[in-house]
Amino acid sequence: MLRYLLRRSAQALLVLWLAYTASYVLLYQIPSDPISVRLADPDNPVSPEDAARILTYYGLDRPMWEQYIGSLQRLFQGDIGFSLISGERVSTLVAKAIPSTLQLTGLGLMFAIALALVIVSIVSLTRWESLRRALELLPSLFVSVPMFWLGLLVIQVFSFRLGMFVAVDDQASSSLIFAALAMALPVSAPLAAVLMSSVQAVYHEPFVDVLKTKGVGATRIYLRHVLRNSLMPALTVLGITTGELVAGAVVTETIFSRPGLGHLTERSVANQDLPVIQAVVLIAAAAFVIANWLVDVVHPLVDPRVRATPKESVT
Repeated sequence: MLRYLLRRSAQALLVLWLAYTASYVLLYQIPSDPISVRLADPDNPVSPEDAARILTYYGLDRPMWEQYIGSLQRLFQGDIGFSLISGERVSTLVAKAIPSTLQLTGLGLMFAIALALVIVSIVSLTRWESLRRALELLPSLFVSVPMFWLGLLVIQVFSFRLGMFVAVDDQASSSLIFAALAMALPVSAPLAAVLMSSVQAVYHEPFVDVLKTKGVGATRIYLRHVLRNSLMPALTVLGITTGELVAGAVVTETIFSRPGLGHLTERSVANQDLPVIQAVVLIAAAAFVIANWLVDVVHPLVDPRVRATPKESVT
């Protein structure tokens, strides 16, 4: 088990390093030195003293590889740079924005899991063939709906027409709930589709027939035996969808006028604030890696066969 965790942790760190390196090359090594150009902009509120300090900080007078090594050293020290717009530390801006995003993505993930479980459970237990067939089509419908369009539809129907929440009041709990629901619908689609397929496969296992012959009820078979043995593929998809939630927060927070990493990203892209953009890319990559690492840790607990390593054949 320890060897398995160490291997997965090393892979996670490798992915984070590759993501940081890729974002560094793409954002900082484009022609015309975007940091110097941005700081030289007369409309930039950063003072000349702060601009000189930022240029020295990033070492733009040194070769590319020295700049990259310096950026890695600062990253290991928890220093992710300064904003080119306000001159504040990027870590300060992220610390202000991330609680709202975590609140939104956490609630969205809960809604997505709950919705997927409800759909799969009804499909597995209902005796109405027409209802089963209709629910089996929902994942395909959800995944085909763009998140930005769904967010606008939610605002149009539930805010403007029904008045159930105020679209411009980001502090209202109702606004948070509807924003999380708009994120959850597309994210629940792959979870429901994979879990539904896995449940159907488990139902064809011999042990299910044995339980039926013993008189075990259909609900108990599903909840205590079939569902548990169907979770492995869904857990893998759950790690991927968590990364999608962080990316979807950029769109959802913009549409619902909520503060957070999405709003910070929108403002940074519009103002070409490259250090902040790189920090957001790194956070999104870290969220994806951490979620998948947690899934890898949970896998052996759900299925002990994952811990087993095949013995080498003797020739």
